[in-house]
Amino acid sequence: MTPQLTAEQAWLGDFANQINQVLPADEVSSVLASGFYNVSERALTPVDVRSLGLEGMRGLATIDPEIIIEENNGVIEVHYGERFLKAVVEPLAHDSESWSDAVYEVLEALWPHSHDLAATNAERIYEAVFDAALSNLDIFSRYAGKKEAERHRDRREGFGGVGMALKKIDERFLISHAQVQGPAYKAGVRQGDMVVRVNDEPVIGKSLFEVNALLRGKIQTELSLLIERPDTGVSQTVFIWRELVIPQTVFSTYDDGILSIRLSGFNERTVGTVSQDVQDYALMHGHRFKGIILDLRNNPGGLLKRAVQVADLFVAGGRIISTQGRHPDSFETYEADLIDVAQGRPIVVLLNGKSASASEIVAAALQDRARGVVVGSSSYGKGTVQSVQRLPNDGEVTVTWSRLIAPSGYAFHGLGVRPSVCTSGVKSNSERGPALWEVSGQRLRKDWQTVGIEDRTGRKNLRQSCAPDHQKNRIDMDVARNLILDSSLYQRFRGFTTIATVAQ
Repeated sequence: MTPQLTAEQAWLGDFANQINQVLPADEVSSVLASGFYNVSERALTPVDVRSLGLEGMRGLATIDPEIIIEENNGVIEVHYGERFLKAVVEPLAHDSESWSDAVYEVLEALWPHSHDLAATNAERIYEAVFDAALSNLDIFSRYAGKKEAERHRDRREGFGGVGMALKKIDERFLISHAQVQGPAYKAGVRQGDMVVRVNDEPVIGKSLFEVNALLRGKIQTELSLLIERPDTGVSQTVFIWRELVIPQTVFSTYDDGILSIRLSGFNERTVGTVSQDVQDYALMHGHRFKGIILDLRNNPGGLLKRAVQVADLFVAGGRIISTQGRHPDSFETYEADLIDVAQGRPIVVLLNGKSASASEIVAAALQDRARGVVVGSSSYGKGTVQSVQRLPNDGEVTVTWSRLIAPSGYAFHGLGVRPSVCTSGVKSNSERGPALWEVSGQRLRKDWQTVGIEDRTGRKNLRQSCAPDHQKNRIDMDVARNLILDSSLYQRFRGFTTIATVAQ
């Protein structure tokens, strides 16, 4: 005779079926186990899976505040409000698979009681668990869901698109930039055109995000674009084949013998574009090409290896950067080859308080190898490297796993790169050239290179010797041009032995 289920058992069984439909156990466990394992193995700060699992469970309270998780002598107690629901025995501290299963057990226990939890989806649960699990690490360790992670990958690796940028004006969409030799440009689209339809779908009333989503798609697929030229009022339909589009990060201008290269980031396209621009202008202008201004202000960084390659373009031999962490694979040393594409021409690097990470790698390498003069203010001081792990749900866990060490031995983190010529807080004066107050930088250089990584006060005080300035001041360009045009002045400030402050 088959035993009869009680009403409560049948009720719980219904919920078990529901949770398995919304949150398949195998999928949830594989996503959480992969994330927990990679964070515990690679994080710069030691952390065990147990801590990640417990904090992740407690993160469910961000979905429903009635959820309470308590740990008591190796037992995880699950409560909903004042009601005790279940006791889960703690797995071994480093067993990522068992801890992911334990999180699922907690979800199963809560599902019938928490309307908010049952009304959500897997992605929101991953976000709640990982955000809480990573909360005790640094601010750069984070979780990105599938859609956000796809955007991150697009910026790093490129995407199927048409190579143009839009700006929304009222309810219309202006093409603010068409990448030269990009798919849209080759089809006849130009800056200033207005987008009316994408694939016969009107764009009026849509958001900028929605229109950009229409433009993107698989590589080697076609789209139609109805554009209007405001100056003539003529409308035209163009057909564009999507190609791999890597966002532009290099913007070059040439004036009076000086090549100014602004880098907005570092991606797969950056190195080749910088190298080609320098070589093209050298070929066109020969000895009239006097030097390079490398503008890294407001550059938040990007790919580590691309930053190393940019520095390598100009540094002929020697160390560019090294990394050190807890995981054996985090120890790396990057050396320059013997080729300088600028052929010894003066280089001035511009920094400000928003120059971070990869920007700091380039600036420190050129400064420490006495290959360039750094001008501006102390940089952001993001001296850590993040490891990105793709998860089974196509989301990403990003975890800080090593520190950046400059060629002269100091760690960037919380300190940054200190300019040889400080313009912090100084506004441009067009009536005269900027005056420099020069002093010996030997003591400051020594303090900068030896201050301890845990000495937060000492590092903060050193930064204030040229306080981070978040503005892109015109004075930076004025100083840079003067340094390139005055070879004796440039030679005095190469490296970090003589320093100067621009007079107010």
